[in-house]
Order: sequence, then C-alpha cells, then structure tokens
Amino acid sequence: MPYPSIAIMPSAPSRLGDPNNFVTESLAFLDAQVAFVSDCNSVGVYLNTVKFDPYSWGDLSAITGSAAVSISNFIATPPSIPSLSGAPLGDAIDSLLATVKAFVPDANAVGLWIDTLVDPAAPSIADPSRPIISSVSATPLRNDGQTAFDTKSAAFYGSASAFSQSLQGFADYVGTFSSGYEDWLSISTTHTDIDDWGFIV
Repeated sequence: MPYPSIAIMPSAPSRLGDPNNFVTESLAFLDAQVAFVSDCNSVGVYLNTVKFDPYSWGDLSAITGSAAVSISNFIATPPSIPSLSGAPLGDAIDSLLATVKAFVPDANAVGLWIDTLVDPAAPSIADPSRPIISSVSATPLRNDGQTAFDTKSAAFYGSASAFSQSLQGFADYVGTFSSGYEDWLSISTTHTDIDDWGFIV
C-alpha cells in the first residue's frame, strides 16, 4: 500500500488579514477539515504499522539523529482563549489556521520519503523505542452548538499539533536507523590465527 497523502487544504481564512472573504473561506476550510482528519489518521495507521528491513539499513555512515526530509511548518498549538480576546485572539486563530495549510505539503514530503524505506516483506521486529504517530480528533462541524464547537475545536487543533510533532519524531527515528545501521548479513569472519593455550606456562 502506498503512502496515503493528505489532501491540500484550501486557503486559510484570516479575520484580520482578509475580512471580506473570511466567512466564505472559513466555511470551506472547516469543511476541508473533515477530510484532513481522515487523511491524517490514515497516514498514522499506515506508518505505525509499516515494516523496515532490519538487515539493510544504510551504509555505515554516521548516525544523524534526524530525517533526511523534515517538517518546517508544524501546526501551532491552539491559543489559550481565556487569556486572549478581541484582536489578539483573532490574530492567534488566523496564525493557527495558516499553519494547518502550510503543514500539509511538509507532511506529505516526509511521509513519501519514509515510504521509500518501507519493506512489506521484512520480518516483524518489536522495537520498544519506535515512536507512535498520534491520531487527530474529530473536527468541529457547522451544525455543532457553540459549546460543542469550542470543545471540539480545542481537541482538534491540539491533536493536530501533536500529530505534526509525532510525524517528525517518527521521521527522525527512521532517519537515525536508516543512516547508521550496518548490513549484518554481509559481514563475514575469517580466523587467521588460533592460540594454543595449552602451551602457556
């Protein structure tokens, strides 16, 4: 199964930067979040279960500790609504929505890179250090009441932010192993000298 890409998000609405189109863009963005949740969770399920060949990781180069392809645009954490109001809250929400749109191309670049190292025929190896990509909570919907909308928004954006960080953590895990593991099957041992301990006095 190939990497299940995340669909590109529409233009992020901006109450302060583009007030004339805010309502139209907000509705389109909100509707697109339904597919975003499904796509992100499909990515998580896929990458959390993929296998890599433990005997063919890399070329004895130094362990880098990070992925060859990285996320530059992480999803921001939701603003703290009790401490923000008015224009500062609107600005924080505008910035948050922009990070969701910017994250998607980065996520797909990282996911596609990881997919080049996947080996479905590899043996299943239990690795307690392998990180888990987290899931994204359900998005708020147009017909949610105010209380439900606010609660679901906080859960959605908080989990989306965590998802973006966990995807990079998984990519770093793959990057570390793919750049620093030897091919142990190709190592051979030649014995050239054997001491006869019986002659030591």
